[in-house]
Amino acid sequence: MDIDPDEIVAVELRWDNDGLPETYSRDITRRQLGDLLMQVDDMAAETD
Repeated sequence: MDIDPDEIVAVELRWDNDGLPETYSRDITRRQLGDLLMQVDDMAAETD
């Protein structure tokens, strides 16, 4: 099974903002998602 890097996926982030739930949602490509996850991984490594 091949993964199409240009396929559109939905990304949704949820967090609690002083008791009020906040949601951030975007449609991005799998390629963009991979890039975003790499950036988050790099930021996590910098905070260690």
